[in-house]
Amino acid sequence: MAPPFWVIGAPRSGTTFLARVLDHHPEIFLTNETRLMLLFSRMLNRWVGTRRLLATSRDEVIESLWQQVPGVVEQIYRDLGARPGQRWGDKYPQYADGDQDSEALATIDRLFPESQYVHIIRDPRAVVASLLSKGWLGFDEALEAWRVFVTHARTFGTEIGADRYHEIHFESLVEDGHSTVEGIFTFLGLGNHPEVDAFLRAEADKRTPVSAPTGRPGSVHREAWEGRLDNSQVSMIEAELSGLIGEFGYGSESDV
Repeated sequence: MAPPFWVIGAPRSGTTFLARVLDHHPEIFLTNETRLMLLFSRMLNRWVGTRRLLATSRDEVIESLWQQVPGVVEQIYRDLGARPGQRWGDKYPQYADGDQDSEALATIDRLFPESQYVHIIRDPRAVVASLLSKGWLGFDEALEAWRVFVTHARTFGTEIGADRYHEIHFESLVEDGHSTVEGIFTFLGLGNHPEVDAFLRAEADKRTPVSAPTGRPGSVHREAWEGRLDNSQVSMIEAELSGLIGEFGYGSESDV
């Protein structure tokens, strides 16, 4: 099979929308949160470490697992429908969770050393507002989640290099999807495809609900958090994440 690729990003950063766009390319087979690699990462790094699960010949069995798992994963993707030659993989934000599953990306990379990674980044104010509206996390937890996911993914990307790690911004995907996606396809070694262009045109005319972090072109900046965060929350995000906001190209509220 062709080398896999993985879509990562903080929760509520547009990973689902990006995966839908990419999956319209006939040379791509991208699953939506099978979480398969998280399963194998935890198995290889945690579960086999206890003698209740694996007692004798532990080192030999673990080494054999590392050797056999890639073939098992590839077969699962064949069973799911991936065809020979397609770029295949999964979209799952938690692969980049540097706290709860800090070994996941390194595990994927050891199992599939030719993997590529597409990291989508969204303004932290919008991410925090979206997480709060979902009721998934409290304010402090949501702020810290953005920091952890984004910095862990970028640190990993810096280590593996630009030929295997590609960053995009959610705002660029919504505002100029064609150029943004073309850059991803170039990174993956693929050409553009009319089916992708048609999907992007349809989405520009009328956004379909995709667990809804997406917005209309022109509405992806301040409107994403205005009325959903109060001034003190916005100020706290900008103060706590000031260096990262600047590093990733997001100005303060007065700049937006």
